[in-house]
Amino acid sequence: MSKIKFTVFSDLHHHPAWYKSDAPERLRAIQKRALDSGSEFLLHIGDFSHKPSACPELIRQYKEFQLPGYFVLGNHEFDIDSYETVLESMGLENGYYFFDHKGFRFVIMDENWFSDFPGIYFHYSERNYFDHPGFRDWMPPEEIAWLRETVMNSPYPCILASHAPVEYAPDEKCGLQKPCREEVAEIIRESQGRPGQVILCLNGHYHRSGMDVIDGVPRLDVNSATFNWIPKPHDLFPEKEYYQQYECIGNMVIYEKPVSAEVIIDSAEQTIEIIGCEGNFLHDISTEASGNSSGARLCTPDMLSVKVKYGKK
Repeated sequence: MSKIKFTVFSDLHHHPAWYKSDAPERLRAIQKRALDSGSEFLLHIGDFSHKPSACPELIRQYKEFQLPGYFVLGNHEFDIDSYETVLESMGLENGYYFFDHKGFRFVIMDENWFSDFPGIYFHYSERNYFDHPGFRDWMPPEEIAWLRETVMNSPYPCILASHAPVEYAPDEKCGLQKPCREEVAEIIRESQGRPGQVILCLNGHYHRSGMDVIDGVPRLDVNSATFNWIPKPHDLFPEKEYYQQYECIGNMVIYEKPVSAEVIIDSAEQTIEIIGCEGNFLHDISTEASGNSSGARLCTPDMLSVKVKYGKK
């Protein structure tokens, strides 16, 4: 029987001159919370930086901290850099991998692939993410096969981590493309009752806090550490110099405090506990106050706290 505690956060969005993310300061605060709370490692689940090759100091801050730090790749990692450059800059051999920790297996997925013709897959790279919006969010067959083998042969319960969700209850059109989503869902269902059963799925991407339970498995929607992106820009910040300093400031509603969550998994009790955090919008400028809509899930500047049971009944 095992019990672990780790820190999860997402969507730091380091992109100086474009976003007011204050990434080094926010990361420092998240790391302090993790250390003070007794977390054993940190997991960032995508969109750490829009150009990883240009921020070696921030990557070192994360990876050389007192606690280990793991990356999931997000779509915006590839806004400027090539796939190969991103892997090299972030110290990864591959976009998908797994690691075992104290009787649990963490399966890091990479759904940042296109499929524009049947059987043809290519990775996001050098901003091509924006060029093919109808063909995004796939995993190639070799990654699906790897996922199946990694889960089915695991001696430990599995936690799946991806940037975009494998399945998103608030909006079925979001997340993985349907054929790929169905294959992953089948793996999750087949794993139940096995030693490597999937007990939790983690995702970021949508800058929301929430949890859904699908096929008996909790899916944690991890909020952005920094802000929500809004399509209709505003000019509400009283610091008017922001609009000269940051290219996309009008498309941001900013969280005052860095957002993260502590996750405690107890195999003896078969529980997953999320210890979130409270927060406010900078200058009380929310998504709705900016004249935009939150969409399928309300945008809040915080992270939920909840405790759930896992395991096949």
